[in-house]
Amino acid sequence: MNRPTRLIVLLLLTAASVPYAANAARRTVRVSDYGLHPGSGRNALPVVRRIIEENKGVRGLQIRFDEGRYDFYPDAERQAAGKPTTAFALTQTDGVEIDGGGCDWIFHGLMNPVRLSGCRNTTLRNVRIDWQQPYNSQATIVSAMDTYLDMEIDAGRYPYVVAGDSLAFVGEYGLQRIVPEYTNLYDAATHELLYQTRDVPLGRDMFRARVTDLGNNRVRFHYRPAMKPAPGTVVVFFHGRYITNGIEIADCRQTRIEQVTIHHTLSCGVFGVRSHDVAMVGLDIVADERSGRVFSTIADATHFIGCTGDILFDGCTVSGSGDDFTNVHGMYAPVAEVCGERSVRIAPTSRDQGFRPGERVWPLDTATMQRGRPLTSAGTERIAGSRDYVLHFREPVAGRIAAGNMLENATLCPRLTVRNCRVLKQNRGRSILVTTPAKVLIENNYFRSAGAAVLIEGDTELWFESGAVCDITIRNNLFEDCYTSGNNIIDGPWGWGEGVISISPSFRPQDADTKAYHRNIRIVGNTFRHFDCAVLFARSAEGLEFSRNRLERTRTYKPFYRPYNLFLDGCRKVRVAGNSFGPDFPGHNIGIVHMRPSEIVQRGGRPLEIICK
Repeated sequence: MNRPTRLIVLLLLTAASVPYAANAARRTVRVSDYGLHPGSGRNALPVVRRIIEENKGVRGLQIRFDEGRYDFYPDAERQAAGKPTTAFALTQTDGVEIDGGGCDWIFHGLMNPVRLSGCRNTTLRNVRIDWQQPYNSQATIVSAMDTYLDMEIDAGRYPYVVAGDSLAFVGEYGLQRIVPEYTNLYDAATHELLYQTRDVPLGRDMFRARVTDLGNNRVRFHYRPAMKPAPGTVVVFFHGRYITNGIEIADCRQTRIEQVTIHHTLSCGVFGVRSHDVAMVGLDIVADERSGRVFSTIADATHFIGCTGDILFDGCTVSGSGDDFTNVHGMYAPVAEVCGERSVRIAPTSRDQGFRPGERVWPLDTATMQRGRPLTSAGTERIAGSRDYVLHFREPVAGRIAAGNMLENATLCPRLTVRNCRVLKQNRGRSILVTTPAKVLIENNYFRSAGAAVLIEGDTELWFESGAVCDITIRNNLFEDCYTSGNNIIDGPWGWGEGVISISPSFRPQDADTKAYHRNIRIVGNTFRHFDCAVLFARSAEGLEFSRNRLERTRTYKPFYRPYNLFLDGCRKVRVAGNSFGPDFPGHNIGIVHMRPSEIVQRGGRPLEIICK
């Protein structure tokens, strides 16, 4: 190949690697050109479908809305069958931009606003997403007595019936019963989750109680409430959990969500799977306070499984979500048996992402949960009549994988950056869950969460969300009165963490010599404004640093948890240096178990007392 030819090829390759939006002209389509105008009440779905169909295969398509309200109604047949309808269904597109122009998309019934599948260089910006009638329902406590509980319901916003001594909600979803799994309570004035409450704080007997209609939008539950909240306390009822997501991103590359507000979705706000590079800038997933709601999404605000590249949150706010702000993880795959020289049978979990040919695979012995040398997937083969499948490798598996081991996808490991974000106590559950071995940076955020602000897990018991982290920096954040709800002491296992920052993998050290599961976690330069002692819980972490943090006492709530500032279980090579305490901050100590005091090196400031448990 001569030099001019090589130069041309190089230029072509370079151009192909640059996101489309940066160097190519767009085809702009305005919905108004199709007769769709804001505020008309007309169903926008047919127009959106027509635009997508007529521009199938167009690179650099821009769909523009004018400011105002657009209504989306589901397909009648799918609604009747209990199946959601997707409004913006994009498949294998390149360079599509949807610009809402500051408009409102209002959905009705079972709908999924956006689904991206196999798309590249997609941007969604300048839009608010909400439902005319949310899938959740809401009530207000009127009185709580020994034998009954009275509630007031805004029947205009949450239409209901009392039939057969039971309460049910009606409207755009048909008849909705209350799911006896979640019923959260919120303070009347602040709309924050009530102190030391978790799910079902009023007791499970409420779901079996006889209900009578008192008239004037009031109902009475005839039973003995597990607690007696003050009048005005807000109750949120769930009618389902994982119905359909708001923005789904599957097998996509370079997705950007910018200046988007989500007030409600029927599951997660943003859900990404096997996608590369997702940026969320100015994404607000918040309750619509104008309508009096305290809730936003039914499930997690955002959730990412088996992604690659970079996941970025910048300048985002979350409140009222039905679970965590974000959860970024892979999936463990349990090995049922070794069934050949280069093959194993997998008993997959419900969210298993599999192993595509060429992807790297870590084997893990469940006794130690240490990663072995990776193998290379050669593809999978389904087993007829079973959910199980056979995973083939390019290398022999003898001596490297055994029945009962776990496998982890070493290729699907995204980097995560969370900066300049706000997570509020109106948010159920934890704030950030992260279990990726790639680089993680959490900086310059404000946390006021009901559960742990940061939870670093590694779950081999319930959800099987992998895996051990290797490089996390948590710096320059403000943690204010976090961890007020869902504690494990009060509620038993599977609470909302073990501290403001909770490092709590399922793997538990057995003694002072057990190898650590997590590695290289730095908590540096943060401010903890806290009402209790407990700031950090860390289990099975090596290379843990807690330095230059400021601990200041508040008196917002009563202390209730462990009397240790740091509680360390089986941690190795711990550095504690240069932290400062407010004049009346309690504790000044470190509780340890399954480790030696010599594992802790203290530098600068007043040394913390080490207490062996």
